[in-house]
Amino acid sequence: MPNDEPLTPKTGLVVPQAPALSAAQQAVLAELYLPLMGPLAYSLYAALRSLQSSENELSNRRSHAELLGILNVDLPTVLAARRKLEATGLLRSYYQQDELGAMYIYQLQAPLLALQFFADDLLSVLLLDTVGELRYQQLASDFAAQPIDLTAAKDVTANILEVFHVDSQKVTTPPLSVQKVRAQLAANEPAEDHSPVLSDDDFDWQLLGQILKQNYVDLKQVASSRQLIITESRVYGISEIEMAKLISEVASLTTGQFDENQLKLLIARRYERPAVSSQQVATEATVATTTTKDNKASAQLSTAEQQLVTYAKQTAPYDFLSALKQEKHGFVTSGENRLVHDLIGRGVLPNAVINMVIYYLLQNRELAALNRNLLETVANDWQQHGITTPEAALMYLKQRKQPKSTPTRRKNNRPTRKEIMPKWAQQQQQTESGKQPAQTGKQITAVQRKQLADRLAKLETNSEKED
Repeated sequence: MPNDEPLTPKTGLVVPQAPALSAAQQAVLAELYLPLMGPLAYSLYAALRSLQSSENELSNRRSHAELLGILNVDLPTVLAARRKLEATGLLRSYYQQDELGAMYIYQLQAPLLALQFFADDLLSVLLLDTVGELRYQQLASDFAAQPIDLTAAKDVTANILEVFHVDSQKVTTPPLSVQKVRAQLAANEPAEDHSPVLSDDDFDWQLLGQILKQNYVDLKQVASSRQLIITESRVYGISEIEMAKLISEVASLTTGQFDENQLKLLIARRYERPAVSSQQVATEATVATTTTKDNKASAQLSTAEQQLVTYAKQTAPYDFLSALKQEKHGFVTSGENRLVHDLIGRGVLPNAVINMVIYYLLQNRELAALNRNLLETVANDWQQHGITTPEAALMYLKQRKQPKSTPTRRKNNRPTRKEIMPKWAQQQQQTESGKQPAQTGKQITAVQRKQLADRLAKLETNSEKED
């Protein structure tokens, strides 16, 4: 918008105090901004810095005549140079009249970082048109970061929470003095520089943001990568502190930005570990059983079923899948990993229910690997029936199977409906009752194959239609 406000050599000016430029910012100013705005605007920027007022009082004003004397040019030339500073984002100008007369307030703006400059469509295209392609490529090469190869190095950097003791109560509810300082700083902060406000969720975004801010990670990109962070956190059971460490590892030391693909690869390498043994699963589940809620649904479940429910609640889907595949002497395929990611990313079922879907397909249906059609069919069916807990999932399976059960299909006074229990739970019950695991397992498998065909006919029909 053209400046129509009056400007004479007697018009006052105030230049509020601005932070000093770093060496990197000075290099960007001289190499990237100077070709755009020219030497006179560059000199005007330096002259305004020399006229900064540390008191920031509007009554302590200077005149434009002093500025003209420093630059040794006339007023129209200064005005043209000022407009170039404003156009390139290095200056914001405000006009005001008071009892002392007319004046301008010039707020100096810091230049962008090199990466931000080249990422800006207008500035980068303008620089290309000004200096030509050859010089443009040379400048881009000069400012390109040359990172050190850290693939063979081990990150031993201490985390802030590992070095300092921070009262969690104060982190959750900052002291009044901290809140006042934040409010004061936020009032003076340019709107475009505000950090993004991440939405509330079960994931503690505030804690993640505070840690990443200490590590100078770009929080705007964190906000744009919200879905990725949520999905990875749910799949692998990654805490906020661990996620902050992972993001910090892949973030650039100079720009604070990170590549989402690198983050996914790092998480995959770090957490796609060999599954725990069946005995470890049994031990964890036995301890976890003591914390199972004594509600109406769990009261109708056997001890082994309650162990399965508790383990499903406490285990991330990938670890749960890995444990089941380990029991079957198999491994998690890349396709299965993607299927779990996709299902979690949809946000239609809780983690614990997703674990039960995985268990149902791999253990009850004895599939060698997860199948997309069947996985989506079962998940869709359970969502439509309002299955939100592992207990509800087991009760739902029992209700679907009950009409086809007959009292004659019992051996040793034990029901045939044992396929819902994991192998480690079966082995535990067999040990307690003095049965031989191998023999009982064969009897259960034979009954499974008969009953599952009838019980799941509807699901298989839906799957074939989708195929």
